[in-house]
Amino acid sequence: MSFIPEFLQNLSPAALGIMLAGLILASLARGYSGFGFSAVLVSSWSLVTDPGQAIAVTVVLEIIASILQAFSVWKNIPWKRVLLMLGGASPGMLLGILVLQSVPIDLLKLGLAVFVFLAAALLFRGWKLKTRANDLGTFAVGIASGIVNGAIGMGGLPVALFLTADGDSPAKIRAAVTAYFFLLDLVGLILFSRAGIVRADSFTTAAFCFPVLLIGMALGTRHFLGATPEGFRRMTLFMLMGIALIGIARSLLS
Repeated sequence: MSFIPEFLQNLSPAALGIMLAGLILASLARGYSGFGFSAVLVSSWSLVTDPGQAIAVTVVLEIIASILQAFSVWKNIPWKRVLLMLGGASPGMLLGILVLQSVPIDLLKLGLAVFVFLAAALLFRGWKLKTRANDLGTFAVGIASGIVNGAIGMGGLPVALFLTADGDSPAKIRAAVTAYFFLLDLVGLILFSRAGIVRADSFTTAAFCFPVLLIGMALGTRHFLGATPEGFRRMTLFMLMGIALIGIARSLLS
């Protein structure tokens, strides 16, 4: 019996190369900023394999990644903000599922990618929120994140944009998204498992990917530790625009 997951055995070397490249980039992004993993991995893997399988493996790997980062970010986690966003995300995910059932998935992905690119471009040019968001605003961001997560599995992008625009420090942004993703993905793991999307082979594939995840995150974290606040902000926005451009290109070419 081969130790390679069955669905990977049926892919061509070129497809496996694309998936490996996507996993490396996603792991580097996760280690550096705490987000971007799902967007990069799902976007790249969906080019050559079933998007449902890509999402299932991503949820498992996101939980593992959050556990790996927990010790380094724990003291910087803004728990009140994280829990407010999670409270909004829970009903938001239900709305997202309804949106998924009524709106074409490619149209949803294209719309989100265009929004993220334009918003990140504005932030790159220096735009910020004039005052810090209150609890209601933070809760509303959670709703938006939940809708996006329920519809296309990329709920981290609205949160990353919000935290960057709100002027949080790099350490708090990284800590907040790590804690938020962990809790959100635990909920997602339960829902996807009940729906039959996450299966036993999702865990075996995640285990197969673990060494690459570990190395990529370590390298990304090392770069983060040497980053200035402005350098972190610029790199984060570059990542967001790059992820958005991948999404736009994929939607237009599909």
